[in-house]
Amino acid sequence: MPPVEPGPPQGFPPQGSPPDQFLPQGFPPGPFPPPGAQYGYGPQPAPIYGRETNGIAIAAGVCGIIAVAVCWIPFVDYLSIVLGVLAVIFGIIGVRRADAYGSGRGMAITGIVCGSVGLAIAFVFLLLIFAVVSSANITGGAYP
Repeated sequence: MPPVEPGPPQGFPPQGSPPDQFLPQGFPPGPFPPPGAQYGYGPQPAPIYGRETNGIAIAAGVCGIIAVAVCWIPFVDYLSIVLGVLAVIFGIIGVRRADAYGSGRGMAITGIVCGSVGLAIAFVFLLLIFAVVSSANITGGAYP
């Protein structure tokens, strides 16, 4: 008697058949590709790059905001003067670049305004401190 080849085990599809025909009972058919389709990802789209940012305008805005925040501190307002001047300079350059490239105009204007306000408040505080110190020196350190 010739030997008999055993068939595939119970629950497994025979070789060469599409996988969704022979699923174990109780399982819905899976999202298998149609016969002849390839597995994997399709072609990737080309990357999309954003507009160029205006770094000088961002620097103006940051310097101006820090100048306004620091100008209220009595002996640190020297830093506010430096940052205010930088904010105004960077803001003017940033507005010119924004007109040329079309990006960052609002941040440049924020730098100009905040830098100017920080400069003004810092100068007022420095004048106030100078007046208090000079009047204390005139009276000999004691208030009348």
